[in-house]
Amino acid sequence: MSSNKHQKTELAVKPSIQTAPAVAEDVDFSAEIAADAGKGLEHIDADSVAIPFLAILQSGSPQVDPDSGEYIEGAKAGMFYNTVTREVFDGKAGVLIVPCEYQRKFLRWSPRDAGGGFKGEIKTEDVAKMRARGELVELENRLYVPDEGGSINPKKNDKVSDTRVHYILLLNPNTGAAQQAVLSLGSTQIKKSKQLIALLGSRIITDPATGQQATPATFANLVRVTTVPESNDQGKWSGVKFELEGFVRDSATYRMGRAFHTMVNAGRAAANFTAEQEAPAGGGRAAPRRAAESMNMEDDVPF
Repeated sequence: MSSNKHQKTELAVKPSIQTAPAVAEDVDFSAEIAADAGKGLEHIDADSVAIPFLAILQSGSPQVDPDSGEYIEGAKAGMFYNTVTREVFDGKAGVLIVPCEYQRKFLRWSPRDAGGGFKGEIKTEDVAKMRARGELVELENRLYVPDEGGSINPKKNDKVSDTRVHYILLLNPNTGAAQQAVLSLGSTQIKKSKQLIALLGSRIITDPATGQQATPATFANLVRVTTVPESNDQGKWSGVKFELEGFVRDSATYRMGRAFHTMVNAGRAAANFTAEQEAPAGGGRAAPRRAAESMNMEDDVPF
């Protein structure tokens, strides 16, 4: 029997790994960060930022239709829908938002029977002048662009929608992260927009330095928004409900809200209502799909 006493042992040789030399970390360079605030964002404009819409899914939304290419598993009417991440959130439980800015817009849309699509924004101050000149005509509480003879056919004439646009931070229920978003409200939901503005205007804080009372910036507020069933003699749909839920709880979210407010007012962030062209799976060209159809389904809901 041979002995293993003098048996040669093979040693596993590991390859040499070159590592970067250790670098001492700066103890504090926050002053440099503060000095460079805003750099790298100087040339961003409204077309550079993709802001998702916080939509309300309706019974006619493609996201709730299993036979639709846009179907999302688990999506139901009455849920909230992030148009960029395609996440859905329970409408009854609701989501927390931070209101950052508000704008009123009059948006022109071509009729669905004519292919649909966003055709631009009309300045609020121009609407009254256009109505006086007969360039806009009201029919059943909606504004339309008449034909040359002055007549209106809702299926053929462009519609101009009075739209209340709320720029918000959405506090994602799944991650807790804050994300820029747009909540667009039209028709029957305009009264809800007015209610939200009234709620925000009713808030009072006391300046600890002076003792004087003031209304805080809207982005200091936390608001819970839920969906509620609504109806009239033409049908049923899901609307919104707003409730104040205290103040923003951390400085990072507050600063993010303030930055978003600044971006919107500087024209470096805006809601993109441009019509989207989507090609069907079988080839060819699909009809334009309005962003608004993912927001409040105005053509599908009898607002």
